[in-house]
Amino acid sequence: MYLTLFATGTLGALLSAPHVEDPAAVVAALLPTGAGAYLAWSAYRTDRVEAAGAAAPGVVADRLAVAVRRQWEAEAVVRWLADPYPLPVSWRGADADLAEVTQGLAGRDGEIGAVFAGSVPDRRLLVLGAPGSGKTLLLVRLLLALIEDRAAGDPVPVLFPLASWDPSAVDLRGWMERKLVQDHAELGAAAPAEYGETTLAGMLLDRRLVLPVLDGFDELPAELSGLALHRIGEALPYGCGLVLSSRPAEYRAALRPPTGVPARLTAMAGIRLEPLGADDVAAYLLRDAGGGDTPAAARWEPVVAVLRTEAPVAGALRSPLMVSLARSVYNPRPGEAEGELPDPAGLLRWPTRTAVERHLLDAFVDAAYRPHPQRPCPWTAGEARHALRFLARRMERGVDGAAEVAWWRLGHAVSAVLPQVLAGVLLGVLGWLVEGGTMELTHYFAQEPQAPTPWEERGGLGVVAAGICGGLAGGLAATLAITLLCGAAVAPDVPADLVLHRLADGGSLALVGVIISGFACGARTGVRLPADWDWRLPATGFAAAICYGLAFDNACGTVSALLYGVTAAAVGRDGMDTDPACPVARVRWHWSPRGVCQGLLGGLLGGLLLGGSILLEGLLADVLSGGSTRRYIASADPVAAGWEALQVGAVFAVACLLLNGLRTVPVDLGASVDGHALLANDRRTLGTCVLTAALVGALVIGTQGWCAAVWGSTGVWGAAPIESRHWVYAVGLVPALLTGLAIGIRQSAWTRYAVARCYLVLRAKVPFDLMTFLGDAHEHRGVLRRVGAVHQFRHIELQHRLAEADR
Repeated sequence: MYLTLFATGTLGALLSAPHVEDPAAVVAALLPTGAGAYLAWSAYRTDRVEAAGAAAPGVVADRLAVAVRRQWEAEAVVRWLADPYPLPVSWRGADADLAEVTQGLAGRDGEIGAVFAGSVPDRRLLVLGAPGSGKTLLLVRLLLALIEDRAAGDPVPVLFPLASWDPSAVDLRGWMERKLVQDHAELGAAAPAEYGETTLAGMLLDRRLVLPVLDGFDELPAELSGLALHRIGEALPYGCGLVLSSRPAEYRAALRPPTGVPARLTAMAGIRLEPLGADDVAAYLLRDAGGGDTPAAARWEPVVAVLRTEAPVAGALRSPLMVSLARSVYNPRPGEAEGELPDPAGLLRWPTRTAVERHLLDAFVDAAYRPHPQRPCPWTAGEARHALRFLARRMERGVDGAAEVAWWRLGHAVSAVLPQVLAGVLLGVLGWLVEGGTMELTHYFAQEPQAPTPWEERGGLGVVAAGICGGLAGGLAATLAITLLCGAAVAPDVPADLVLHRLADGGSLALVGVIISGFACGARTGVRLPADWDWRLPATGFAAAICYGLAFDNACGTVSALLYGVTAAAVGRDGMDTDPACPVARVRWHWSPRGVCQGLLGGLLGGLLLGGSILLEGLLADVLSGGSTRRYIASADPVAAGWEALQVGAVFAVACLLLNGLRTVPVDLGASVDGHALLANDRRTLGTCVLTAALVGALVIGTQGWCAAVWGSTGVWGAAPIESRHWVYAVGLVPALLTGLAIGIRQSAWTRYAVARCYLVLRAKVPFDLMTFLGDAHEHRGVLRRVGAVHQFRHIELQHRLAEADR
């Protein structure tokens, strides 16, 4: 294209040269452009070659190796893994029924790299060990050793914590690609065209330039272990390098599932970690305390004296995890004095090994949050323990399906009806204020101002939005809130018919919101049989009909209320049917032919139903009440009643189209992991959703209101006819704005998080700045595992103990 443009421009200049006064000047001007064009073309080609070379698989793998080494070296510093020195870990060959190669694999400490390179023939290793035996520590040492001995272009060992993998939902290869992009964002770029339509991470996996180090197979649910083993063997068949860690019992159970054909990984060499020796434990604890001659080391003498016996503390400290916890609890950090710490001799009073282990797990939280002069902590140990226990229990398998904490999952901690009620109150109050304020402005700018609609008769659109967002519970909550506001507007003289009127309107309009959701959501609108009805819906319509009769002393409104109750039960969908599993990334218009037809047909049918009920009530006003001087829900004038019906139908159609077409796209957690950034983006997306719906809805509803004001000579949503027709768009903005807000609340994870955070602050006493607390607990304290975080080193036994203590 570049050469074509250059040649075309040059040819055009030469053809036009004879027609100018000085053709030679044109030719002379063209001569220097050739050199510049060549230099530009050459630089462009060089850049493309360099870009292609930078994206070559071997080069990308080399860059990944550097990043992985830096990542885990930094993690070792943060977790004090090499301070004073790595815990000595030894191993022997695994049982013959768990691996195919078990001989010649024994080793100790830093020999793991040499054992893997020289004694594992197919680069497929199974690492087995008891809880807290140091499996992850050994994997990190193996990973760093392999990177140190790696040649350019060789596979890169990458550690993948399996706790966040759901083998029933996603294949291992796709999950590993997401984790690579999550930890190394640059791997999310598109691979060169010759490698197919994939990311750089996918290219590395396809070309086997990643050596998967899968940690924590035992942390997967027991019922999925057999499937997980099958998925691993499917994604990493014979010939692919692999390292897998697990507890022996869990791995043996996966090899022998109760049903189905057992899965087995081919050509696996297996090792099993041994308990720590008494001499190794004593040397490590004393060295970490500053050496054998320091006062801090002298405090360990009663414990060291029993390490070679069968004492419970001796059995507990055979585990690297328990030794790590013991040093954190009893040894001083730089800047601390040993007199401020608990005495290690207290470990001798526990009667069993289990009791010692539980004590160390419990005491670690106090140690992690104890005051330190160089790093002050805004939370006390008691506050942190209370919050951590609650969060750990929410992270347990079977509660929300993952062993990691995430802010968007905290909504599961509160009752499902609470967000609906709060959303209803919010939308009801906001609807009352916005609707009333817009009407006041409309009447103010009218050329012939008339008495505006009283404030005690406003807020119906807020109830409709609450019904769309929170179902019947949200709509009735909005009804009560608006009734209180209307009563406050005329206080202290509150007539009984006002309260009955607002309750009747609220119940009826809450059903309208449920009907809109029923017509707009799902693949197609299905009509339920009476046996499947939610009888709370027709009961609400019946109660609203009674309130109408008592308020107006006639049959006004009863037809609509009863009709809405039956229709809501037949087609409605109660409550927030969307439950975001993760934050949203952006708003997307989902305009498929089927969706458009569904929205149009749903809007048309619902508009005819609701608008027709208003028209019928207006036409039968004299029959229902016995006179034209009485107060009605709809106008007794057929033309005005018809336009009011069209107004309701327009709102219904727009709401259906917006609900069906305005969708939020969930964020790919493999592309963005920062909790604060995800939270801020989710809030922005909520605002975008509201703005988009408001603009589209205001255009459609405002145009219908303009037609009503021009041809119908009638008011729009209670506003008197005015000469300035543009104000009807401002009036039409009200239902559009509230509908957009309802849609955003339904599809946003941030709204549920906001409710859950306030609830947890009041009930569970978690810190109000929850995001900061979660980040600090993971990054600096090592007590929680956060979704999307790069490092997942702290052992899951701590999480299980925290969750157990909260029950």
